[in-house]
Amino acid sequence: MNKSVVFAGPHGDEIELVCPRTRSPMIQKGETFVSVDEDGRGLETWKQENGFPDLVLGGRFDDETDERCRCYEISSNEYSTENFWIPLFKRRFKAELERGERPRILSVGCGIGVEVEMLCEAGFACYGIDNGNRTKDWPKRKFSSGLLLANAMHMPFKSDSFDAVFCGCVFPHVGVVGDSNITSETYLLDRQKLADEMVRVAKPSGLVVACSPNRMCPFDIFHGREAGSYLPRFNPWGSRFLLSIGDYKRMFGSAGCSKVESLPVEGFWGFVTMNNSIKGRLLSAPIKLAFRLASTRAFRFLRPSPFLPWVAVGGTK
Repeated sequence: MNKSVVFAGPHGDEIELVCPRTRSPMIQKGETFVSVDEDGRGLETWKQENGFPDLVLGGRFDDETDERCRCYEISSNEYSTENFWIPLFKRRFKAELERGERPRILSVGCGIGVEVEMLCEAGFACYGIDNGNRTKDWPKRKFSSGLLLANAMHMPFKSDSFDAVFCGCVFPHVGVVGDSNITSETYLLDRQKLADEMVRVAKPSGLVVACSPNRMCPFDIFHGREAGSYLPRFNPWGSRFLLSIGDYKRMFGSAGCSKVESLPVEGFWGFVTMNNSIKGRLLSAPIKLAFRLASTRAFRFLRPSPFLPWVAVGGTK
């Protein structure tokens, strides 16, 4: 049996890559990767893009890439990583970090890769996958060795590979028509496939986390706003573009998580753009209060309600 390509990740960590279609081993031939059968016969060839393995099976995500979006993503991801992701994983893996270990984490839909870089600096061996257009920024990242192109519904990793697998606002953009808020006929199957893959590559007792705007909230303050506008997008009842806590619980439970629960949301959003004006600060104040209240034990009942515009869930495999 051939052994898969060993992908050299951050901090000297190593992980084997497998074919995203067949999960068969892959060997590297020059600048390409070739999946092989048990007898070593080549099955499929995969290339590289800008020096990164391109293992995308299925369509690419045609996301916006203008400079305004790029700057906003960097600043917002820096805030959420510093105030949400790093504290979350440090709490979960406190014992491992104290023993000098580096828990292996996967960022699904990592975009520019800011959170991957910051989590590596915080002591984790963090990898990131994305199938959009923002990967052109990857060579600028300090820990770019852990980045590769892949579709999250077809991950090029063996089962039980990561201590934690997480994503920000990824699920709403799966099973939609292009980069829109219109769901396709296969949206339920596509989103379940993503949940299945996240759980599959997590280790037993590993952590799986997903966040996104709340489907139960009548307003979506994270999509569809024009530049400089504070007017939220109306989220009509019955729309399935966004997801609720119940949606995530059903998907991750079906994927194999033994326990899925809501998480505190405070620290995820800094509303960095709105903080640039007095009007923005005034309008964001009640949202920040909602985040703070729902993140307490006493008011956790608010998390699945229309009161909260953002949800986060965590599951244990």
